[in-house]
This record gives sequence, C-alpha cells and structure tokens, in this order.
Amino acid sequence: MPTINDIAKAAGVSHGTVSNVLNKTGKVSVEKIRLVEDAIKKLGYVPNVQAQRLRQGAPNTIAVILPSLKETKYADFFTAIQLNFPKSQDSLLFYQTEDIPAEEEVILDNLRVSGLVALIVVSSLSKECLEKYRSLHCPILYVERRPKTLRANEFFISFDLMQIGSEVTSHCLTQHWRSLAYFGVAKHGDAENPILTNLKKIASSKNVRIDISTADYKLALNQAFELAQAGTPYDAIITQSSVCTDALLSAFQLLHIEKIPPILMIGAYSTRSINNVDLYQLDYGFLGIRVVKLLANFSKSSESESKEFFFKTKGFTADFPQSQQMPGTELTMLTLENPSTQALRKLLPEFEHLSKIKVKLISVPYDDLLAQLKLIGPQFTYDMIRIDVAQFDDIGQKIYQPLDELSISLEDLSPRLIKSGYDSYSLLNNRAYAIPLDPSVQIFLYRADLFHDAKLCRAYYERFHENLVVPTTYEQYLHIAEFFTRKYNPESPTEFGATMTCGSAAVSASDFLPFYLSKVEHLYNKAGKIQIDTPDMREAMLQYHTLGKFACKQNWWGDSIRQFAEGKAAMTVVYANYAAALINSKNSSVVGRVGAAVIPGRKPLLGGGIVGISKYSQKVDACKRFFHWYYSADVASLLVRLGGTSPIVDAYEDFQNYSIFPWMNTSKKSFGLGQRGIKENAPEGFSIQRYEFAIGTAVRNVLQGLISVPEACEMAQALYNSYNNRI
Repeated sequence: MPTINDIAKAAGVSHGTVSNVLNKTGKVSVEKIRLVEDAIKKLGYVPNVQAQRLRQGAPNTIAVILPSLKETKYADFFTAIQLNFPKSQDSLLFYQTEDIPAEEEVILDNLRVSGLVALIVVSSLSKECLEKYRSLHCPILYVERRPKTLRANEFFISFDLMQIGSEVTSHCLTQHWRSLAYFGVAKHGDAENPILTNLKKIASSKNVRIDISTADYKLALNQAFELAQAGTPYDAIITQSSVCTDALLSAFQLLHIEKIPPILMIGAYSTRSINNVDLYQLDYGFLGIRVVKLLANFSKSSESESKEFFFKTKGFTADFPQSQQMPGTELTMLTLENPSTQALRKLLPEFEHLSKIKVKLISVPYDDLLAQLKLIGPQFTYDMIRIDVAQFDDIGQKIYQPLDELSISLEDLSPRLIKSGYDSYSLLNNRAYAIPLDPSVQIFLYRADLFHDAKLCRAYYERFHENLVVPTTYEQYLHIAEFFTRKYNPESPTEFGATMTCGSAAVSASDFLPFYLSKVEHLYNKAGKIQIDTPDMREAMLQYHTLGKFACKQNWWGDSIRQFAEGKAAMTVVYANYAAALINSKNSSVVGRVGAAVIPGRKPLLGGGIVGISKYSQKVDACKRFFHWYYSADVASLLVRLGGTSPIVDAYEDFQNYSIFPWMNTSKKSFGLGQRGIKENAPEGFSIQRYEFAIGTAVRNVLQGLISVPEACEMAQALYNSYNNRI
C-alpha cells in the first residue's frame, strides 16, 4: 500500500505538503494541490481516517443510547442529531437497548472509550444502569425519562411532561370518556410518568376507570391482542408509543373488530389524524436539534446554570369540525400559478370532503393576474383573491372587504404567524383587509461543496487575496461570481457564478433592490422624499450591471432555481418558496450540496401573496370555513412539505419539513429581516408598485445596454415623478 512518502516522491513535493493537503491545513498552492491529488489518484492511495484522527489528538465521541428506532419519535430524534451534529466533532456513536436493562448494561460496559465527551440517553432508569452512567465521568443528558435525583454533570431534557399530562387529562374529560386504557412500553425505573400520574388522578376524583397495560417492544403485538380481545368497552385507549399504536391497529384489524375505540397517541407519528388515531404531537426532531445546541453550550462553559430543560409541545393536531359543513357551496379563488398553489391544489379534496364546500382555483401567470385585477368588478364572481404583497398598497382597498366588517379577527391568528412584517401583509391605514396566504422571502443559496473545496479555496485566495466564504457584502458576492464564471476563470466548475431574475420590470426591481437597500435605511430619505437619482443608487445599479457579466439571466424565479439545480451556477438569490425545486426536480444535480444563508447585505425583500374576500362575494361564511382549515397547523405543515409555503410558524418548526428542506431555518430568520410595503413615516401617496416599476424599467434598460447607469437613475426618477403627478 502506498505511503505519504510515496505520494510526496511521485508529486515532487515535501512530506509536509502532502500532509497539509490530506488534512486540509496550511497554505498550499493550487499547483501543488493538483500535483498531490494526481499522485493520490495514480497510486490509489486510501487515507486511514482513524489514524488521522489519532494524530490530531484523542477523538471526541458523543454516544446516543435509545430504546428503539422502530419508535418513530426516537427515529426523528436521532436523525435530527445526525443532521445537526457539528462537523468538527469526530465521532457519533449510536446504541439501542429495546428498553431492556440488561442490554443497556452491556452497552455501558463497552462505552469506556477514550474521548467520550457526552452521553445522550433515554434510559430504562434501572438502579444498575444509573450506577454505570455515573461512573463514566462525562456530562449525561437524560431525555424524556428523569432519574429521581440529578447529580453533578447530569441534566434532564424533555418536553413539559406535566403540561402534556394536564392537557391530555383535560381532553379526556372534555370528551366525557369514563373508561380508559393506557397502553405503553414497560419501564423499569421508579420515576413517575407525569401523564399516568394525571390520568390516575382522573380515576380517583372523577369516577373514571383506567386500566394500565405495558409491554416490551418485542411483545407489543402480543399485548395488543390481549387488550383488543379483553372485551372491555373502553371509551378510548391512550398510548405513548407508535410501536404500541401500530400493534393495536394491527390487532383490531386481524381480529376483524369493526368498532375500534378512539386511540389517543402522545408522540411523533404524523401531522394528521389517521385510522381512528387522534394525535397529541411532540416534535422529537426539534428536541434533537435543541439537544445538539445544548451540547454546544456545554462545550463553551464548564458548568451550566440549569439542570433541566423543557420545550414546548405542538399538542393536539387540529381537526376540521364536521359540523361546519355547507353542502352545495362553491368558492372561486383567483390566484397566481406558483408552488404554493400547486401544493394547495393537492390538499383541496380533503377540505371539500370535510366541509362539503367546493373550491375552484383560477390560477394564472403573474402578468395575466395583473390584467385580471384591473377588471375586478360586480361582473366577476371571485370570492377570494390572492395578490402579491407589492400590489397591496395600491389595490387592496379597491378589491377586498375589510375583515372587521366580516367579523373576522386576526388577534388569535397573528401570534401564530412567522415574524414577517405582519402589517405589510394585512393592514392598510391601520385596518385589516387581508391575511398572509403564501408569504415568501429572498434567501441566498450556494454550492457548499464548491465553497469547501480546498483547491478552489486556495485558487480564490490567490486571485482576490481574501478567503472564499459565504458573502455578506455585494463586493464579496461580485468577486465570487466572477471566480465561478467560466468565461473569466476557465477552471471554474460552473458556467456562471450566479443567477439573475430580470424578466419584467417588477421582477427586475425585486431582484435588484437588495443591492440598493444594503446602502440605505429606506427607499426614501429622512425628509420623506423619494430620491432615486443619488450616488447610492448609481453605485447599486453599477454593481447589479457588473453582476450581469457573471450571471445566468432568467425571466422568473422558477427558471433561476432550475438553472442552479442543474449545476449551471454557483450561487442564486431566489424567493424561498421556489427552493423546493432543488429536491423536487428530476434534473437536480445539487441535492445534498447546497448551503443556505441570509442574502448579502441582510436586506431581503418580502414576497409572496395575501388573500382577502372580494368586495363582490356573497359567500363570506364559506370563506371563513376555508380560512379556518387553511391556517390550521397540520395543513400549514403539509403545504410546506408539498413544496409550498405558509405563514404559520408551526410549519417552520416541523422537523419533517426541516429535514427535507434544510434552508427552512434560514428562511425563518430572513423573514425577520425582510421588508416590503409602506413603512412608518413613508411619504404621502408612496406606492411600492409604482416605485418598483420605475426602478425595474431603468434596471432592464441598463442590462440591455440601452442606457448608462446615470441615465437610468434619471429615467427612474422621472418615471416615478410622472406616476405621482397623475394621481
């Protein structure tokens, strides 16, 4: 087998240079990196990863011990830890015990590995296991199940189990259940289960019978048969395990028992109630994410002030009330054809089944939607209308009924909305006319595999004398775009450095304005004047024009993301609702290679749409039914999972969505930074739509080479002034 010395000899470089290339350390020139890589390929050298780690020092190891990955909640939990495990950490070990203390003891006997820095465990809590944990001399994070006492360097992490017990108990009483069965996995420790504790209180104080049945994972089906065949007419069965729930459903089915009592499952199973199962949802995926964050904090300080950490639950998934049915009713919605509309179309059959209300979507391209809106009147039969947030200031009051006149309050909804400039999506003159429907925000996507490539990083440094990092300024953005454009760098792995979305005037303005906003506070000055022909605007336009040399130009956001997905560009700035194409497209070549960040300048534009009830609709009650369904937590999560977007924060805290779309966290953060619409102290009569049209027209002329940047600024100022003079 070839050695490092063999590689050094073949490449004509020193032993140290080869070591630096293998370990991605030191400042090795691009030429020498190529020589070493060629020698490695020629000799067939395979590095010993373990040996590398040992040379760098004792490996840091974090061990995770869980009962079983057959349990959905634990599978979500461990997946989240894996996905968010710091790349700087050397080793992540996983063990499952089937919740058998003897198995857990064997694992602990074998866990005395060098470099064990933390242990994450859902323990059986047997006396013998607890003693072995405490002999390991590292931080121990007990999850879900708590020992009676927490000693030094021991922590407890879970959902608020007392809250769960209380809410489940209240639910049982509300449903008037008088006979309950609890079916769960057997536990071996003496720590109390708060949920069972509360259920027992019901039994003692409310004359409710509760039978408790437990089983090992391996015997869950056998025990489920016994429970199903008991002949006891339970009002409901409560479980804390997807394994137990599946076993129950299988037993009832195999026994051909038609009348199955409601099953209330506490855990991570689905975002929907299925097969007679009502779900009290616990997002174990986000619990795993928070565990990783806690570990990071532990590494920064020797001691933690807190010993226990509790996180919120999702609680009961919202069912659409069957009583709210309006057979024979049809609603018509005018909307834009986009990923969110496509996702909604897939879910509408369920709404129609539950409500008996038919919803007809009239979805049209962007320019056609603008044309339709100009014709809105009594002759049109639209009940709900979706418009872009940029159009809201101009036409919202012309086409929508005020929500307060319809007895629609946003007070309950607004706390559940993402931090996205609520006023911009709902209020005109301090009065609510609309609700965010499919809000979006600009995010920055880049080829993480290229940004972390040692050879490319070194080549970039040699060219620009700065490190290749995720750009935070447009100066950096332009350098990187030039570097990854093959016309200016023949060694570039991509044809273009970036994408530009510059179809219509409105689209061009949306793509360009973050350049300008990175230099100014608002679109208007402190005196409330719209001054377009300024040095800041000229500089921004010049930067955008320069980007045009390095960019693949497209007409629409979907086209830009498609080019990026096919590997033609190293970076793109798009609205987040189009990012799902990176995964959904059959032609995507960048799956698993994409990083996400806030756009350069940290001034993204809010986008997407709002919905309101047409001035001419007579079906207000049916619209209310639709809103009630659309803004439920489970529907919001499903809309996002299907490639759309939602204003409901639950959709951004759904682990399944987070694991599918890794840019979700960036999107959520960007909403908090985004802006669009009329802000406080805006000039009287200021119109975002007219402003963007003037800017976009000028920008398009610059890109086409028809006028210079100074001429474009003069043009935009003149266009905007002329629009205002007409009003």
